[in-house]
Amino acid sequence: MKQRILLIVILLISGFIACNKSSDSSIPVTSSSVNVFFAVPGKQYDVTIDTATIGTNLGPGESTGYHSFLAKRYNLYIFETGNRLDTIAGGQISLRNNHYYSIFLSLDHNNNLRLLAAEDNLTPPAANMGNLRIVNLSDTYDAVPNQVTLDFFLGDTLRYQRISYQAVTGFIPVQAGAHIRDIRYADSSLSLRGNIDSNFVIEDHKIYSWIVYGNALVADSFKLVTFMH
Repeated sequence: MKQRILLIVILLISGFIACNKSSDSSIPVTSSSVNVFFAVPGKQYDVTIDTATIGTNLGPGESTGYHSFLAKRYNLYIFETGNRLDTIAGGQISLRNNHYYSIFLSLDHNNNLRLLAAEDNLTPPAANMGNLRIVNLSDTYDAVPNQVTLDFFLGDTLRYQRISYQAVTGFIPVQAGAHIRDIRYADSSLSLRGNIDSNFVIEDHKIYSWIVYGNALVADSFKLVTFMH
């Protein structure tokens, strides 16, 4: 059966709730930016904000990149490429003045589409530093079954612990330069390094998201994508 979801994606970030009016005089007529990332194996998608197309034929590990809009309420529509008659995901988004947002489409362990929205804090890093966060779109269960959570390392230093499916961490400062990164099963020495590019260079004043998706127990399925904001 063909999967369908139509979700209301109201971005409840920084303590605001979109009102019921079609416009809000408290929202300045300035700009806001949105990016849509895809983590659904074997599918390609098109994306529109109201009637504006912001991405076409986007597959797993790809994104629209940021697109700027007036700060107000919009409708997000996601279609399978080639079929604009059937919205398979989307909803309403409220874009705030001078804010950046990312929306993620992934599959859970039951092969249901899941939509996730997050605000991107793009405060510039300090000198000789970069900022880094984790987005986990890997909904994996072991034989027990327990949900598999992940630990993220730079060198021998644990930076993020027990990160679960659809978790979006905050950004942390990281020294600019070359690093060795590793992902391990939570509270374990078992590494997924063989599934990823372990060499990672953080550039001065740059901001990154590490986005993982696929099955963390299957080597050919688990993927790591680095998105530079």
